[in-house]
Amino acid sequence: MDTKMTRRTFLGVAGGAAMALAACGGGSEPEATDTEATDDAATDDAPAGDAGSLIVYSPHSEEEIAIEIPPFEEQTGIKVEVVSGGAGELIQRIAAEAKSPQGDVLFGGSMGTSLASLDLWEEYVPEEDANVMEPYRSKEKKVSTYTLVPTVILVNPELCEGIEIKGFNDLLNPELKGKIAFADPAASSLSNVLVFNMLLAMGDGQNYDAGWDWMEQFCAQLDGKILDGSSKVPKGVADGEYAVGLSHELYFASYRDSGIEAVWPEEGSAVITGPAQIIKGCPNLENAKKFMEYVLGKDFQTRYMEQHNARTVRSDVAAPEGVPAFDTLKTFEEPIVTSEEQAAVIQKFQDLVFA
Repeated sequence: MDTKMTRRTFLGVAGGAAMALAACGGGSEPEATDTEATDDAATDDAPAGDAGSLIVYSPHSEEEIAIEIPPFEEQTGIKVEVVSGGAGELIQRIAAEAKSPQGDVLFGGSMGTSLASLDLWEEYVPEEDANVMEPYRSKEKKVSTYTLVPTVILVNPELCEGIEIKGFNDLLNPELKGKIAFADPAASSLSNVLVFNMLLAMGDGQNYDAGWDWMEQFCAQLDGKILDGSSKVPKGVADGEYAVGLSHELYFASYRDSGIEAVWPEEGSAVITGPAQIIKGCPNLENAKKFMEYVLGKDFQTRYMEQHNARTVRSDVAAPEGVPAFDTLKTFEEPIVTSEEQAAVIQKFQDLVFA
């Protein structure tokens, strides 16, 4: 395999930064800019495509890119250039380039941001979408889902000896006060998802507002302690600084060898979904379609599961080792909310934590 075919370009200081799934850690994303931006807004160093090329914009890490891109190049003979940056930053760039698109595909990032920017994407439903589990097939015919990441409660078994933890409600146990690792939702997109997950699960399952009475009790359990990043949650649990933590399956996979355990809340896990879509008016449309078929295909889905410990969206590929089958879990769809709703919920949460 000629791995030298892949080139990477980085946007500013945020190059390579990962978002909610990619990988659910960073801070809040910038709002996408108006798609009526002028041609002058496009950056001068934007890559130009040709018949044998593909330009992929992605917030994925170098580790993920190494899993994802070289096999596509080998299978198709198409040269790929990856332009790396934060998910919101990349969407801003795509919006600025809308009248003269320079990229072909946005791979990864936030489903909420992708769905809020539908005017930027080409209408295309991959043939492989038919093999995706029905709830996660492309509804808008513009955005595809390539991976699923349920939220979990991480448990340090030594510190939780004698404490039963089956779900969110067990976190109200007085013995856990001050021993719960949770990242600030203003700094962590994962914690942002988890706040809405808990509000739904501990309310009526449909209305976020119904869960605030329970959330007030949970915030008191944090005892004024809150972390400034998602990656510190599994580390804190593994290191014994915290008895439990709120996180997702990919972090569990990274720290499982340390002896921590995962609990999929009996009240329901939010499922974070990874989006992929073709940029409207892209210079290499046919190659972009091939990439979308590849991303949803069984070969990629199996390899991504095995090498990245990530759940597939296909019904014919098993779950990663050490996690339950998807159809055995109670789940909620990833919350898709407006920026105004998001800001109001974060502020209310912070007010409760530091009351």
